[in-house]
Amino acid sequence: MERRHLLKAGIGALGLSALGRAQGGFTLTLAHTNDTHAHLEPMELTLSGNKVKVGGVAQRVAFFDRLRAQRRNLLLLDAGDVFQGTLYFNQYRGLADRYFMHRMLYRVMALGNHEFNLGPEGLARFLRGARFRVVSANVDASREPRLQGLFTPYAVVPVGGERVGVVGLTTPDTKEISNPGPTVAFLDPYESAQKAIYELLARGVNKIVVLSHLGYGEDLRLARRLVGAQVIVGGHSHTLLGSFPHPELRPQGPYPTVVKNPEGKDVLVVQAWEWGKVVGLLEVTFGPRGELVAYRGEALLMTPEVAPEDLFAKEALLAYAQPVAALVAQVIAEARVDLVGERAIVRRRESNLGNLIAEGMLWKTRSARTQIALQNGGGIRASIPKGPITVGKVYEVLPFGNTLVVMDLKGREILAALENGVSQWEGTAGRFLQVAGLRYAFDLSRPAGSRVVRVEVRTEGGFVPLDLEATYRVVVNSFIAAGGDGFTVLREAQGFRADTGFADAEAFMDYIQELRAVEAQVEGRIEVLNEPRGGRPAHGVPGLVGV
Repeated sequence: MERRHLLKAGIGALGLSALGRAQGGFTLTLAHTNDTHAHLEPMELTLSGNKVKVGGVAQRVAFFDRLRAQRRNLLLLDAGDVFQGTLYFNQYRGLADRYFMHRMLYRVMALGNHEFNLGPEGLARFLRGARFRVVSANVDASREPRLQGLFTPYAVVPVGGERVGVVGLTTPDTKEISNPGPTVAFLDPYESAQKAIYELLARGVNKIVVLSHLGYGEDLRLARRLVGAQVIVGGHSHTLLGSFPHPELRPQGPYPTVVKNPEGKDVLVVQAWEWGKVVGLLEVTFGPRGELVAYRGEALLMTPEVAPEDLFAKEALLAYAQPVAALVAQVIAEARVDLVGERAIVRRRESNLGNLIAEGMLWKTRSARTQIALQNGGGIRASIPKGPITVGKVYEVLPFGNTLVVMDLKGREILAALENGVSQWEGTAGRFLQVAGLRYAFDLSRPAGSRVVRVEVRTEGGFVPLDLEATYRVVVNSFIAAGGDGFTVLREAQGFRADTGFADAEAFMDYIQELRAVEAQVEGRIEVLNEPRGGRPAHGVPGLVGV
């Protein structure tokens, strides 16, 4: 017991694998990523005040090759959301990512919500050529023939002479926040995971990992309910865990985070931030009955000293880059201020970038006499730093290929949409609305569904209160118009509706090209009342990290 605690602290005289052998156990190294979102190239972070390039697939190839040479029982996992995020996805629809995942020898991947962005057929194209297992226990595709046989609830993977069970989970919100279509259903994650775990145990597989795309908070809740699995490798919430010397990084918990299950056993919950900027390394020793004997872990920031880039992978990436290089480099406008698209901002409060996007929606549809624009914060995926704005950067900000939809809404329907937008503020949900043509205030001391306390509409004579029975001409993106992010009020609205066919990214590019120089500001369009202490970020753009 004493030796186990030394090991947890990472200071045992014996190495983890040595202890596992001494006790007749099995030591497994889990290396994992999540939410890579087509970020194949290195990206720049501000770390301790310095600009540093981190990540990129060429570096990860070299790192995993080195890791395989050092660790005998290595299992490489991805917790989902490989799709969407850069022009590589726009060009290759996930197939470039798949190529590099094959090169890195991933063994198992969970289905993320963004894997459904292109519908069942787009996902099927990715899955049909995958040489790694893809898992989700709570996705029911029994009525979708295009996905038959392409993923399973769990995988049994041979590692070092042992069998390791990997159970996949996908956020049930996928039905609202992606495009799975009517033939794919999403079941309760807890019930699905527990059923899969019992099936694995019945097959004699007692070393079980849950590969989850539910989010860190949901993983913690899941860990407290499940029995039979003591490791959860997660994704979806883009959560940074661990300890880092850089003040710009703000981890949300330790790596691993340890909670107790109903049997009083430790459950390890881990996640590896986003975009391949971090790789999670978790060593666990299982006893003969699959019980967790010992562990140690680290979320490793992929700075240049961690590993050099693999030259062959770098050459391959250059080949993939050629078709998009000219488009990426084209400068279309100049940002005279940082335009903030950071996740913690656009999903909780007014953002100058959110304002700019919403104003662009109004500008593009001005011939339809639109008065109000609504843009879900979850659709804004990156910031734009001060300086030249390129086509490539715009597609990173608005990568989903939505179109602009013009509709007539009653004031009460607009109010309901705003209420939905702030209903999950505490969870940093993507439904939070950035706006143009109106301003609103909401009170977090009130229950969800009755938080919006003031709405005013912009007119030529100034702002006036929203009239609940009046009809307003509104522009939204096609995702929320179809009910995405819980906007059933928009899907069910009975007034005039027309899909303009204008892509949101192209409309935004047209608008900022018209402006040439962009100086968007925060104007008081959204007021947050009774915000919990510590809820407001210390900086507007903390080094442009965590987007």
